[in-house]
Amino acid sequence: MFSPRASPYTPTNRSTQNRRVSNLFTPQRKASPFPSTAGNKSQNKRSLLQTSQLLEETQSHRVEQYGTPLPVLITEILTYTDRNTEISVKLDPSGWAWLVGGRKLFVWRYKAITSGRNVLCKELTLPPSDLAHNADRVCVIPRDDDAQSAACIAVSPEGVVRYWPNIAYEASSVEISAELKGEECKCVVYFPPYGCLLGTTTSSLVMLTPFLGQNKIAYHPLKAAQGMFSGFGRRVSSLIFGSDPGHTTGASLQALVAGEMGDEERPFYVLSGMHLQKWIVQDGNTERLLYQIDAERMFRENLARKVWDKDLFQLTELKTWLLDMQSTQDGVTILGAGTDLEENATVHYALVSICTLTSGTPSAPSSFTVLDYKLQYEENLEYELFSYQLLRVDGDEIFIHDDQKIIICSASGTTVEELNPPGGKIIGAGVSDSEALFFSILQGLFSVSSSHKQDASMLDEFGEESFAKGDLSSLAPSSSKFHDMSVSEDKPARLKAAFIMTCKGNMKEAEEIVQELFPMTIMTGKGVSSEIDKLVTKLSLDLIDDYPASDPRWAESKRLDTVQSTTSVIILQQLKDKRRAHEFIISFLKKVSLWDRLNVIPVRDGVMSTKWVLCEHVEKLEAAIILRELHNQHGIVIDPAIKKVLVYREDLGFSASLTHHDLFYREVSKIHELFEALLEFEKEVLSREVPASEAVNFIQSVNAVMEGMLQGALQYRKSKGSMFMPNATEQADQLEYIAWTSTGGKTGLRTIIREQYSVTLEMGAPRCGAKEVDMQGILFQQLLFLVDVLLDGYTHQLLSLRQGNQDRYDQLHEEFDQEKHHLILPFLEYKQYEAAASLAEKYLDFEILVKLCEETGNQEKIQKYTEQFADQGFSDFLFNWYMKEGKRGKMLSQPTSKEQDLSRFLQSDDLHYLKWLHDINSNKFKEAHFTLMNLGRHETEILARKKTLLSLSKLAALASEDVDEEMENSIQEIDEEHDLILHQELLPADLVQGLDMEPEHMRVLEPAELVRLYVSEENVSATEYDFKKALDLLNFMAKGESGDNLEILRMHIWCQAILKEKTIWTHNPVGDPLDSIKDTIFLKTVALAFREGWNPQTFLPELKQLLRFPELGELRENQNLHFFLKAAYEQILSILK
Repeated sequence: MFSPRASPYTPTNRSTQNRRVSNLFTPQRKASPFPSTAGNKSQNKRSLLQTSQLLEETQSHRVEQYGTPLPVLITEILTYTDRNTEISVKLDPSGWAWLVGGRKLFVWRYKAITSGRNVLCKELTLPPSDLAHNADRVCVIPRDDDAQSAACIAVSPEGVVRYWPNIAYEASSVEISAELKGEECKCVVYFPPYGCLLGTTTSSLVMLTPFLGQNKIAYHPLKAAQGMFSGFGRRVSSLIFGSDPGHTTGASLQALVAGEMGDEERPFYVLSGMHLQKWIVQDGNTERLLYQIDAERMFRENLARKVWDKDLFQLTELKTWLLDMQSTQDGVTILGAGTDLEENATVHYALVSICTLTSGTPSAPSSFTVLDYKLQYEENLEYELFSYQLLRVDGDEIFIHDDQKIIICSASGTTVEELNPPGGKIIGAGVSDSEALFFSILQGLFSVSSSHKQDASMLDEFGEESFAKGDLSSLAPSSSKFHDMSVSEDKPARLKAAFIMTCKGNMKEAEEIVQELFPMTIMTGKGVSSEIDKLVTKLSLDLIDDYPASDPRWAESKRLDTVQSTTSVIILQQLKDKRRAHEFIISFLKKVSLWDRLNVIPVRDGVMSTKWVLCEHVEKLEAAIILRELHNQHGIVIDPAIKKVLVYREDLGFSASLTHHDLFYREVSKIHELFEALLEFEKEVLSREVPASEAVNFIQSVNAVMEGMLQGALQYRKSKGSMFMPNATEQADQLEYIAWTSTGGKTGLRTIIREQYSVTLEMGAPRCGAKEVDMQGILFQQLLFLVDVLLDGYTHQLLSLRQGNQDRYDQLHEEFDQEKHHLILPFLEYKQYEAAASLAEKYLDFEILVKLCEETGNQEKIQKYTEQFADQGFSDFLFNWYMKEGKRGKMLSQPTSKEQDLSRFLQSDDLHYLKWLHDINSNKFKEAHFTLMNLGRHETEILARKKTLLSLSKLAALASEDVDEEMENSIQEIDEEHDLILHQELLPADLVQGLDMEPEHMRVLEPAELVRLYVSEENVSATEYDFKKALDLLNFMAKGESGDNLEILRMHIWCQAILKEKTIWTHNPVGDPLDSIKDTIFLKTVALAFREGWNPQTFLPELKQLLRFPELGELRENQNLHFFLKAAYEQILSILK
């Protein structure tokens, strides 16, 4: 049951990546081991000791870890449980949670309490069942007097109820049967103060009443009230309103929810099939069904009106589903979906709210909201389309989710965001403290909440780790210059002024400037660059290329509108200051609502999302920081390369007081130019005669510099890149994403990295002798990184084109496939097996993986890959590779676990000649029988092979224990085929030799061919037996030939019998005519057939037809032939009489 599964739950072992896929602008303060509320600006609603770690922040929502750390028992179950075991979780608003896996139930508190003993996770055993258990069939009942203990009810699918008065004592449980009479329990819902409601999949209801503190529980089936006229009323109402609501119709139960407690009664609601029922339970546990309404009709009518502006009767192909239901303060809200199959099969989702507070039966919804979320209907994907569940929290947001994604909508139906939850599959959801909670396999419990914050200074948000609040000089110019910027006609200068105001916390003034610059009334076309994009990009670009504000050597270069991002005169610190200042820019754009208005911007030779460009700017800052840190170690290659860059830029004579480094690091946006300079300088050095060891060391240094810069940029992209993802509108444009690290062309980084790979492979690796194994290992580790960068760039580029330009996608994918194999293969040739395996596994180069395992003889790894890449078709590739390499025996000797994959692969028609061997090896004699029989039927080249295949097929049938009527019929067919083969084997030897056929390699002849051979002129020694065999062969043709063809062949046989002895049949009769013809082949054949039980009337043609048959030629007019044949026929008829 248990197999290892990666777990990120243990906090001490969590990697940086798992710990935070965070927003750039989220404060990161040092954690304290002691809880404290002093100094907080806003009181968090969550309890003390409750962890809250930011996992991800989007434009409008925060995804955070929620609750206390998961108990060890839970992390172990999630980590080690077999993937085939169903796991489900329930989150209760009371702070309790429970997980069901197999027959185990685990209960714990996810909300911490401020006092008392520690809460441990309790493991309980569920009732026995042949079906899978589910958390929906469990209910934890909290105790008001003790937050640390609770009672629990668990129900098996068959209706066995197990009750624990206190989960702390597993042994003290009681078990009863709810008497479901063959129905299956679907859910158990807490319904205080009356107990718990049990609902079956077919909408039967049972009240479970536990006796708190006692080992006792009772059950009571719920039914509608019955009166004296109930039968009559049912019959009349069924005529008017449909089926009787008081009786279970067997309709599927969609939802069962409890309403708010009233003075002396409490309602609950049942969504069953197309109906909504409202029940109430009063003191004394007396239940009453108040009413039942046709909720589906209500939904259909409103959906037709809202979406298609038509009446229901006009939409004959309208198909709708009621998916889920949640209770609200004034009633219920139902989630539904519908599509008009006649139009375009688009699935529309909608919410229908029904007020149930009034005493009467609702006749119309209180509100109907069509959600801004659509999918395309496909019948085979119906389960996925309609597996969404509804989650309502206090406020204006509605959550709809399945196990793969979360859709967040506003109360008006507008889709705010679509989230891919961290940690993969969602296995539970709930609401607590007005927050939506979710539980995923890999991340555990997390919340999703709005990220709107109070307007505050960004300096407050960044806290102590950012700029000191009193030192604004690094971002702000002097007061006079600042005023000039804010009133300038130059828009870039005014945008920078607004940015600096935001940094100081003057949000009102900043928003006014932004509103003047970019009024909301100005709309930008889809996929079109706007002034916002251009000015924001310029602001970011000016910042990363800014001049140091406090360095007097740059005095002549200072501009009025400079942001002055740093006060440091140290280059490394200047770069870090720019990085922090850029974080302020992103936060500024979000605060003044410009972030969501960003679209696209022209970049290089194409168009790119503006957010991607901003991310690129930070990546280059990260690369510059790493480069500066590498100076001490690799200055010998960096300094000459920097000088080359400045020569290209013609910047060397800018100022006598500025160093090359000052000039180079100021323009961060051009940091990529260093790669070309490094490569050029490296080629110059290697073109000279240098010792092998020096050449290798030099190549290693160049690789190290490139690797460091790329690693810094890519690490930022990996950890923070999700914040720069384009919004839905930009994604709809299907922009091709070509990162600056993946640009093509002569000076593009993809080209340069590819050249550096070649230099290392061709001029570095061969120079490493036997004593320099370690040096060669270092080179290949560097190559591993460079190849990874190249291929990763391709994958992201392909991902952006997946739903866009198909021709461009196919072209790039073909290039990627060729490139990856060419780049990885040298690792295999140099026996760098681990590096080759890691690359081939990541980028799915199956040929490399198979070759690697074959070279190393590691068959266990082959089996591992077969499982690991099952969905990517590794098994089929492996089997095809074995076929191509002529290793069929190895393919057929696969372990039992891969038997199914091999069987599926061998189903191909051109592989059936191997499939039967696999079937025999797997003891599937019946399958082998039919495979061999099919091969034998279609064998036409060699008769001996056909005979062998059919013989083996019969042996396989006899070996099978599962002989049915179909197999008996096929065995009979094989016997008939063998008879036909025997007729060919009995062809006279001289006839076969005369036809230049070898008996051992004789091709398979058709029955008609055999007939003609047996009676042909070439069969000079033909006897009545040969002609009788020819007649026998007509029986093999009866199933496949038309009657005319059979008759022609029959006439051919008898004509040939006459023509072979033409002299006898045409001589002038002397004496008794029968004596003259009694020894002819014609009459001997008739006699032989007669002796074998044949009726001459069935095989002899009519005399008139025979005498007129064209094959006889001139003999048709020969009177002697007419005479002898009439005599023969007369004699035959007399014998028959």
